[in-house]
Amino acid sequence: MQKMIVSDYDDTFYINDEDIINNVNMVNNFMKKNIFVIATGRSYFDFKRKKDMYNINYNYLILNHGATILFNNEIIENKIIDNKIKAQLIKDLEFDHSVNSFSCSELESRLSFEVNDLTKIHIEYINKEIAIKVYNKLINKYSNYLNIFLVMKNKALEIVSNKTNKAIAISKIRDLEKIDQNDIYVIGDSYNDIEMIKKYKGFSMINSVDDVSKISLKQYSSVSDFIKEVLTNKVDE
Repeated sequence: MQKMIVSDYDDTFYINDEDIINNVNMVNNFMKKNIFVIATGRSYFDFKRKKDMYNINYNYLILNHGATILFNNEIIENKIIDNKIKAQLIKDLEFDHSVNSFSCSELESRLSFEVNDLTKIHIEYINKEIAIKVYNKLINKYSNYLNIFLVMKNKALEIVSNKTNKAIAISKIRDLEKIDQNDIYVIGDSYNDIEMIKKYKGFSMINSVDDVSKISLKQYSSVSDFIKEVLTNKVDE
C-alpha cells in the first residue's frame, strides 16, 4: 500500500546542514514506492533556493501555508487573498511599526502591495508585542476572509486566504493520488501545521510550539527518524 509523508520545512525538514543531508537521503529512499510532499509557509522562489542548495526531491510542493500547490513545478492550485478587502487590510497592517514587508503571488516572492491577486502577505514588526497586537486586531476583523499566522518567534505575520491551509492542500493531493487517509503521515512544528496534524496522522518535532506538541501522536528529533519509522510501520505501533 502506497504511503504519503508531508513535512514542514523550516525547523522540521531543515534544522541544520548535517540533519538535512540525512533527511534528503531518506526521502530519496521513501520516494521509490511512496509519495513525499513538502508543505511550507515559504513562497516559491524562497523555497526554490533551498531546494537547489540541498537537492531536495519531492512529488508535490505546498507553498504559502497551503495556498499554492505544485506538481512537477507546475501550479495545480492557487488561492488568493480577496481583492475586495486588500485596500483596507493594508491600512490595518500598521506599516509605521514594521521593519520588513513583502507580498507574494503564486510564484513571485517580492511584489508591490498594489498588485492584485496576491497569494501571501508578510510583515515583520519592531517587536513581538506590536505583532501580537496587530494579529489580534486582524483576527477580529478579517477571520471570515483570512488565515493569519504568527511567525519568526511571534515578531512577524503571514497572511493568506482563509479558504486554504496545509490540511486542505493535503486533501487535494490525497484525492488526486487516491491515497487512503490512514496512509498519510504529517510532521511539523508550528502554528501553521496545526490543521494538518489534527486531520491526518500527525507528528511533531521536539522543538515544536506547545499547541503543536500537545496534539501530536509522537515527537521526533529528525525527519529522517520519522521516515524510517513510517517505512518500518513502527510509527503506527
